[in-house]
Amino acid sequence: MTSTQLRRPASLPADTDLDAVVSSGAFASAVDPYPVYRRLQRDYPVLDLFGAVSVFRYDDVAAVLRHPQVSTDDRNSTLHRSLQERDKLTAPYLSQMDDRSFLRRDPPEHTRLRKLVAKSFTRHRIKALRSFIQRHVDDVLDKAAARGQLELVADLAYPLPIDVISELLGIPDEDRAFVATWPRTQLCCTFESGSLKAAADLQPTGPDSPRQAEADRIQQQLTDYFTLLIERRRRDPGDDVVSALVAAEEHGEHLTHDEINATLRLLFVAGYENAVNLIGHGTLALLRHPDQWAAVGDNPALASRAVDEALRYDAPFQFTTRIALADLDIGGYHIGRGQHILAWIAAANRDPAHFTDPDRFDIGRTDDRHLAFGTGIHACLGGPLAHMEAEIAFTTLTRRLGNPRLDTDPPRYRADVFRSLEALPISADIKPAA
Repeated sequence: MTSTQLRRPASLPADTDLDAVVSSGAFASAVDPYPVYRRLQRDYPVLDLFGAVSVFRYDDVAAVLRHPQVSTDDRNSTLHRSLQERDKLTAPYLSQMDDRSFLRRDPPEHTRLRKLVAKSFTRHRIKALRSFIQRHVDDVLDKAAARGQLELVADLAYPLPIDVISELLGIPDEDRAFVATWPRTQLCCTFESGSLKAAADLQPTGPDSPRQAEADRIQQQLTDYFTLLIERRRRDPGDDVVSALVAAEEHGEHLTHDEINATLRLLFVAGYENAVNLIGHGTLALLRHPDQWAAVGDNPALASRAVDEALRYDAPFQFTTRIALADLDIGGYHIGRGQHILAWIAAANRDPAHFTDPDRFDIGRTDDRHLAFGTGIHACLGGPLAHMEAEIAFTTLTRRLGNPRLDTDPPRYRADVFRSLEALPISADIKPAA
């Protein structure tokens, strides 16, 4: 089928009842965005939205994530080129674009870098963290027992992944208090900021805006810290990911200092945010389904199934971005070269064409091939680690929290582009560790 025969992405009619909700962008972080996703999936499956093309169906999202003519490098976008030609992108922003990890690079560079990084991010190294994670979860619950309350996000879901990724990377104990001061919002929203939203934000705010200055400060702090840690591990290597990255070699090729630094920034930020949201969303879903909470408590072998269902039911990241390197046919729609694409993973994971009764949380389901960790060459490298953290958390919480009760339902969500819990206070009779 030629591009002239393909349908063009629709735009929302101005008088539609979805227009105000969708145009605000607030639905991604709403208490329950899924009814909006379902409407869009049914009526506007490929939609011209926010200056990008949004896809909502499972097959279309999977096709975008696997397509060889789709890029993760925003420099390939028409928007980026236009802003650059009009001198609307700041020097720090452009510098960050040139100094990003393999996540935002395309083959063959992506292939080379990911292969070298994968040599250090081994299954054995991840499994070795199991006892460390278990101790951390038990320590948190021991401290919460006297209060009879656990604030899941502040006490567990946020600090656990920070400690785990610090342990994995080899961040020394004496540096961890400093690392913990990096604000979660700034880390998430400024890391590798070359994205459609970041580019659009930079245009009106300008190079001297407080928002951009703070983003640059956080990026520089991350870069400076990991520069020191890399040099320390060159002199004194250990059994950690930083040392392994320094030593990584494939066919005589090594990672450069800048490549190691960019990789560490990626692993640090992505390594905790996925897990924060997975633990938070999954615990909330289990508490709202007491029979399934009890089932995991009675049979810890079900915890892995609970993690996969949590990933499908309420994905840690609602969407991811790509750029078309050529004119594409996605689900019978024309997407032009240079266009940004928003692939709505959360909507795809509840597509009724792929999942029976998709809005039902069911840890016993067998149709669980979710896209929460992506697919294709950019599938999440840290997915197994986040899965293990959540599995241990769910097993321990369901075993040790007696008569658990949500103090607030619905809970508070963060007011940003990420669907992420602000807090989840739980009252319970907290039992001693076995």
